[in-house]
Amino acid sequence: MIKAALVFFALILIPVGAIAEPNFVYHSPSDQVYGEASGVTMRESDVPREDETVDLWVRIGYSFYYTDVAIYYTTDGTDPQGSFGSPGSASTSVLRSSAGGVTFIRNEPASPANIDWWKATLPASTRTYGLTIKYKIGAWHSGGGSEVFANDSSPVFSYNVKLAWPGKGSPNSNPGAGYPNIHLWKEEAVVGNNWMNVQLDMNGSIYDIYYPSAGCVQGVGTKNEGYVDGYDTFPPGLPLGYRGQMNMNMGCAGLRVDGVTYWLTNEGGAYSNVAQAYVQDTNVVRSSQIFTANSNNIAVEQYDYCPKGVTFTLDSAGTPVRGIHIKRVLLTNNGSFAKTINFYYFIDPAINGGDSYDIMSFDPALGAMTASDTTYRTTSTSGEYNPNSFSDYTKNVSISFASALKLCPSVGSESGSIAADSWRDSSTDNNQGWIGLKLTLQPGQQREVDMCTIGGWKQGAGDPGAPSIYSGQITPALNWFYQSSAADLETATENYWRNWLASGVTASFPDPRYDSLFKRSLLATALHIDEKGGGVIAGMHNGAYPFVWPRDAVYAAITLDRTGHFSEAENVYRFLRDVAYRAEEEPGRKGFWYQKYSTDGYMIWTAPQVDETAVVPWGVKYHYDCTGDINFLNANYQMVYEAARASSEDSRINTNLYYDDAANLMHSNNVWEDSWDDFLYSNACVERGLKDASALASATGHSADAFTFNSRADSIHSGILSRLDWDGENTDISQLGISYPFGSLQPDDPRMAHILARINGTATDRWGNNHPIAGSTNPLASRYWGDSYWHGGPWFLSTLWYGQFYAMRQDHNPGKTDINALKISIDALRNQLGPVGLGAEQVAPLNSLLYPGFYLQAAWPNAWESMSTFVDALMMFLDFRPDAPDNSFQIAPKLPTPWSSITFNNLRVGSSTFSVACSESTNGSRQIFTLLSGPALNFNTIIRIPANSEIVSVTQNLAPIAYVYSPTTGQVHVMGTLSPPGSQTTLIVTYGSYLASTVQQLKSLSPGTSVCLSDVVVTRVHGDRFNVETSDRTSGIAVIGTGATRGMKVKLIGTAGVSGAERVLNLISILEQTPADGVPGPVAMAGKSAGGSNFGQQPGASASGLNNIGLDVTMFGRITKIADDGSWISIDDGSGFSTSTVNPGIRLIGALNPTRFAEGQFIRATGSMSIEQVDGINYPLVRIAQAEDVMRE
Repeated sequence: MIKAALVFFALILIPVGAIAEPNFVYHSPSDQVYGEASGVTMRESDVPREDETVDLWVRIGYSFYYTDVAIYYTTDGTDPQGSFGSPGSASTSVLRSSAGGVTFIRNEPASPANIDWWKATLPASTRTYGLTIKYKIGAWHSGGGSEVFANDSSPVFSYNVKLAWPGKGSPNSNPGAGYPNIHLWKEEAVVGNNWMNVQLDMNGSIYDIYYPSAGCVQGVGTKNEGYVDGYDTFPPGLPLGYRGQMNMNMGCAGLRVDGVTYWLTNEGGAYSNVAQAYVQDTNVVRSSQIFTANSNNIAVEQYDYCPKGVTFTLDSAGTPVRGIHIKRVLLTNNGSFAKTINFYYFIDPAINGGDSYDIMSFDPALGAMTASDTTYRTTSTSGEYNPNSFSDYTKNVSISFASALKLCPSVGSESGSIAADSWRDSSTDNNQGWIGLKLTLQPGQQREVDMCTIGGWKQGAGDPGAPSIYSGQITPALNWFYQSSAADLETATENYWRNWLASGVTASFPDPRYDSLFKRSLLATALHIDEKGGGVIAGMHNGAYPFVWPRDAVYAAITLDRTGHFSEAENVYRFLRDVAYRAEEEPGRKGFWYQKYSTDGYMIWTAPQVDETAVVPWGVKYHYDCTGDINFLNANYQMVYEAARASSEDSRINTNLYYDDAANLMHSNNVWEDSWDDFLYSNACVERGLKDASALASATGHSADAFTFNSRADSIHSGILSRLDWDGENTDISQLGISYPFGSLQPDDPRMAHILARINGTATDRWGNNHPIAGSTNPLASRYWGDSYWHGGPWFLSTLWYGQFYAMRQDHNPGKTDINALKISIDALRNQLGPVGLGAEQVAPLNSLLYPGFYLQAAWPNAWESMSTFVDALMMFLDFRPDAPDNSFQIAPKLPTPWSSITFNNLRVGSSTFSVACSESTNGSRQIFTLLSGPALNFNTIIRIPANSEIVSVTQNLAPIAYVYSPTTGQVHVMGTLSPPGSQTTLIVTYGSYLASTVQQLKSLSPGTSVCLSDVVVTRVHGDRFNVETSDRTSGIAVIGTGATRGMKVKLIGTAGVSGAERVLNLISILEQTPADGVPGPVAMAGKSAGGSNFGQQPGASASGLNNIGLDVTMFGRITKIADDGSWISIDDGSGFSTSTVNPGIRLIGALNPTRFAEGQFIRATGSMSIEQVDGINYPLVRIAQAEDVMRE
């Protein structure tokens, strides 16, 4: 009112011509507004987003030079039309000061008069996503003159309404502001393709990206060793948020529904039914949840994978781009109403171990959010974590990532619409960012949004280069992603992993949970393989672990060899030979392997840990045992030679590694990397390596080396015995390695018994200390007494070693107690696995759980320290030992108490493959071998039965064979040959107390008596039974059971029984089945003699003569009746008998094909004499085995 009055007063006092129009009208959307807080611009916000209020400010000079202000605007992209407050087109709307649509706010002092500031708020109709808003602003004097427009030369302003800023989301206060909190939950699952690994939390959020290899290359670091989160912290003092990540703090998707964003991190519990699992037999992960906030019902499924088994696109240098992670998200609206959803993907990168050097951008042409770290630096100046043993670490690499979205036209389809909106529209933030798109879900509809993260890198800092990482490496892969079906890529990836599993050993246990553990352990081990360098990283989820320890890699290679994945194992030795750096001990001879390496072979930790070197000949020998590849052996002999020498003599490179002459032992850092001495485990490893180096030297014609290495092994062995007798080394689970896996002493050796007793707390050391670290009431084993690493909890590796030692000892003991101990160890650890089935280095104590019910600790998953050792432990139930150079193998299966069978398929020995099924019953043990492919194999196997059992028979394919029996352990030793491919070889050991019986005796025994029937011939085979006779045809009997062949001489065990009125043998097993010299011919028999008289407990059939039930007979006669259903025929030779159906003669049943005959015809019938009882009367009965046994006469 005051302003209006002043304007009116001025108009009276000042001549109209002098003030007919404003001097200027000014609007610049990004300019600061006078009198407002810093950052408030003339279009607020400068980049309007959907559902946001948009304020337009206009600056007009001078006061009293005008009376009216108007804003003309359109929402359809056309230019606004109009003047003096009136619209000039149908699409133009107007906000007028006279109607209150534009409001005076304040004066800005100026000369010759004040400048006025006006403000208008555009209506809600302008806030819809995707609209193009165009506007112009005019002012005029109602008393006359022209209307002056802002920026008169180009008066139309425009903007597009962008996707809403997602903000922190629910349940935070002010959820539309900022970025989502770092909120992770049970991060465990890993997807990868041996060029990149991505770890996910249970909600499907990205925990970290391991790139540009499966682990760390030189110049790349992690944020820190260990991690901190809640109670689970190591090393002490880490700042909150230091989780040991390499390239990512967090990446996650989110849904904005009904104006609020709900990130899939599920911070506020808006998602229910959260679940995660690997797609069966693959390294593809499915995460699922249901969005239920505000009565919504939207199912969310995420499928994460790194493509494998696909044709990758090529970068500008012609190299496949393999560093790709893809996430398929399927959204299904199970509610009753359509839902419009903003879908976002957010990342908080921490490239190369830190946040300080990240640069982010958005490429609108490809809808890609990029993050790069191309800065050269050293950790000593940057303050970042130094991962190596040296005083400094140089980060001289350039790494870039791009994340992109596409909304598929239909589920599983190619192409799609890309993300057009991002944080970069209105933010310059380089630490966090997001991209997004909008979609609508009708009730019952499912839609697919695909995401990818693509990595590119180069050695050397600074980018762009020529071409840049983004244009040369990432852009081709983005186009490939957009043009491909993510569903098809997922299927190809799933097929790759399933085929990879099937190409090696598969196992079938009585409990399918063990099948799953075997497969998941192999698949997880495979994720640790770096395909380029050939090494195997130790583990993840800890900044010190995505590196290659030679020892861990060799253990994993042995697992891969054992399971038939020869090429992956061979690449480990390529890494050790060609990639991993070693200094020279003397010109032409390299020294020991360092403690750990980057995946491209640079030293990281440099301590001389002798087992890192001594395992090399052991691993090479095992690969040779598996493959028989002499070319491999020759190519690697120099490496074996260097390893044998470096692990058994003084080092010039590092004087902490030396041969202790007084003790005859090597002095080095121990297996746990935390102390120095002449350790038992380390030296058992050295002895094993020297023995294997000696064998390899002999195989390659280096006899002098063979002698030297063998002599050194003997010296080390004497030192081990002396140290064991000294009995002063701290109680340590690794001491079991003297027996398993290195075999320096047998597990039943008294010294090993004492070690085990100390571990179990039933014996003391030389100092009188009782220091148990495991036991019958504590199957989870610690590393050693006094361990304080990560609270000193038990280890997966320690527990499995503990069980494996017992399994090895079972070969020396009767019963199943020791092999049961292995199963107990495995079962104890199965209960500690993470939700998707992965193990860790350590088991978290209950007072140090990272999450409730989550027992993984220190690092996870791991290759040797959990997953590959699970495979080894499960294969110990078979105890498979290949010897490809000799074209042979050994097995010594050991089934724990609950199991009656195990099967292993596709076991490889050289170029041959075979399967074996092992089973046990109350009277026998069986092994069925099938040679699947390749040349013949010689086998050497142990079949276990209860100790001191009486052996009834040992057969191969039901033929008696030679064997050696050790009654004190119950081991039956059998040797033989598998041939040809496709053939089965069945070994059966039958034991127990069985009465040796003749047919005549059997018919007089009480039902249920266990008997063994020998030297009888199979005369007829019926459906559920067969008949046998003595070779002199004096007696025969029916055997209830199957598996016999006519004309074979058999040895049977079973129980005496009765079938109707007929005495029979209820078959337990056919022990032997060999060709008979001849089959007893049938006895020609008249009707009056059919069945004969009573004999023992076998009744006759009121006929004359000897009892002939069970014999093979031929009878003649006229057909007196054919049953209506064809199930029997009666024949009569005039003997005067009647059948049980009151027809003259004797009934025939079985394989008759009676349509060939007619009543009244004469026939000849040959079959097994039997008996039937009807209403207390016995009648003879002939059982016909095949139709041709009945012929017309």
